[in-house]
Amino acid sequence: MSDVFSREDEPAKAALLRDSAPLEVALGDFEVSLRPLGAADRDRVRQGYALLSEESRMNRFWEKPGEMSQSRAESLTNTDSRDHVAWVVLPQEDSAIPAYGAASFWRDRSDSSSAELAFTIGDPWQRKGFASLLFSILWFDGWRTGLRSFHGVSRLRNVAMASWWESVGGEVREHRRQYELYLDLKEPQAFVDQIAFGMTAGSRQVEVAEWMQLWLEIVSGPVVSKDGERDA
Repeated sequence: MSDVFSREDEPAKAALLRDSAPLEVALGDFEVSLRPLGAADRDRVRQGYALLSEESRMNRFWEKPGEMSQSRAESLTNTDSRDHVAWVVLPQEDSAIPAYGAASFWRDRSDSSSAELAFTIGDPWQRKGFASLLFSILWFDGWRTGLRSFHGVSRLRNVAMASWWESVGGEVREHRRQYELYLDLKEPQAFVDQIAFGMTAGSRQVEVAEWMQLWLEIVSGPVVSKDGERDA
């Protein structure tokens, strides 16, 4: 898809959060910056991997070596704006912490409306809302580039991931050696409205809806009056 539409009869391209990055937000006691992950982050990714516990390495990468290979780092950071999208969450201030975490999706070659979703959250920052924050961004930009579902796999020992997936509205199917994860996406505004007026939403769905509302406000931009001045 072209980045520029030159004919007036073609629909306007949906604004993406990546166009407004970096995003600086507060998550509890954390002041964080979010932006797309790319080739310049290869060393950062390898540093972050080295700080993970063996259990976290197994949960995300299905392997225990203490050092990530250069080829794996290149694969993870070889991103684009549509088919392999990854975001990283960082401290706003300079820090020795390479990252709090990252998340990515890989669009299916056989079905461009579906993608595999994966997360890596550093051990000290797990269960603090970073996964839901990153998930909301991938959902938001993914929807605007044609995604309608996410899927993934998880180790049977990674019960926390299975629980989190169910808590955001996904389906978890237990198999002999792994969980298979499925999630149908909703249009972001429709999801926000559903959570706002629903009576059964869980706390994580509320978290995601709150982030979605912020993303909708960011991409909508300031209101411009007919005389060209920005409304307050």
